Amino acid sequence: MAYFALSPEQRSMLFLEGLFGPGIFHNMTVRVPVPERIPESDVRAAVRRLHRRQEALRTRLVGHSQFVQSVEDTVPALTVRRLTDGQDVGEELARRRAELRNVPQDRSVAGRASHELVESADGRDRHLLVNLDHFVCDGYSARVAAEELTALVNGGDAGPPSGFAGLCRDRARAAASDDREASYWRTALDGVEPLSGLVPRPGNDAELTCSQVDLWYPGPRLRACVDALSGACGVTPFAVLAALAGLAIWRRTGRSRIALFTPVSNRQQPGLESAVGYFAHDRPIVCRVDPDQSVTTYLKSTMSRSWRSFRNAVRSVGDLVCEVPELGQALLADGVDYVQLHVWMEEGTSGPAPAEPRAVVTHGPFRPAHDLSVTTMRFAFASDRTTARAFAGGGPAGLAEAESLAGEVLTLLTAAAGAGDITVGALAELGS
Repeated sequence: MAYFALSPEQRSMLFLEGLFGPGIFHNMTVRVPVPERIPESDVRAAVRRLHRRQEALRTRLVGHSQFVQSVEDTVPALTVRRLTDGQDVGEELARRRAELRNVPQDRSVAGRASHELVESADGRDRHLLVNLDHFVCDGYSARVAAEELTALVNGGDAGPPSGFAGLCRDRARAAASDDREASYWRTALDGVEPLSGLVPRPGNDAELTCSQVDLWYPGPRLRACVDALSGACGVTPFAVLAALAGLAIWRRTGRSRIALFTPVSNRQQPGLESAVGYFAHDRPIVCRVDPDQSVTTYLKSTMSRSWRSFRNAVRSVGDLVCEVPELGQALLADGVDYVQLHVWMEEGTSGPAPAEPRAVVTHGPFRPAHDLSVTTMRFAFASDRTTARAFAGGGPAGLAEAESLAGEVLTLLTAAAGAGDITVGALAELGS
């Protein structure tokens, strides 16, 4: 049996999970269409081959350790579910994905994945739904798993993947030898005070909650706004949303130097493009708001700082917190508001629109390690609609604040797309 250390990214996840409380990280689900002609035995064989190919899907933490893992031999199970007449496969898959999203995973057991073959009553509409622990599967890895499963189910093959154990060892060595990253972050975060006062704090007797709201905006308008701003200013869509999120927070708090956080997947190492595994860090993006600056200059400077943040993503968050006081204060000080941003640009359309424009999901109690709130904004732009998800962990009023903040970012987006190269302060007035 060979043992190996967690990747720096896995150590970051455990650190943040301990800080924010259980349930803050969701599972990843992969959905693969299965043609009617493919027998069930071939689907089972495809699932087994995926697990043999991808070591990350067969790993476990050793004992009660949070530092050592191993690759085990496991045989994944497949559950087959034939729906009854009148049950819609798409609706059932959406329901199951929502159910599986926050199911706790036992990381001391290898093969932390569930596999369901969901079939319509007549057997013509079939989909393989795989639920994977986020600890061994990030967003990029989910795409790798989906592509491999699609090929394997249809009798094809994929190139040989790199071993997860070897990749973890290489990344741990790279992190241990990097002595520049802490210096960079001390400079980048200089003068950035911990964000506080954004989310109202509850009284001592109030129960902390963990919930989210999903909002759907039909039509191509918001996607067109992102594309127009990105093209006119020569920046990425992420830089557009990060800059506008920083501006929205400035309007609410008066803070001109704001640290937003975002998952950073650094896959420059050879072999990572073919490997399933968790290789995403959490890194701050610093927004420096100057109301007299032009919007183009503000967006370009935000993008420049974003790229530098992405390049300086090697060591674990826990290691950096111990060496960079400003980062430690942003995460560990009592009363801080942690804000994270995700941006997705989807190809094509998003499929059938939900019946309701707003859906709220409550995940249960929020148990952080100290007095903090967590706000996450996730924007997905497609050609037929935009989806905004606002997540809140903290006091009961936090969800309304998160929803309002996400809405304000989109209002600023619409205003900026039609205003030309005005000043940041003028844009803030337009978006009121």
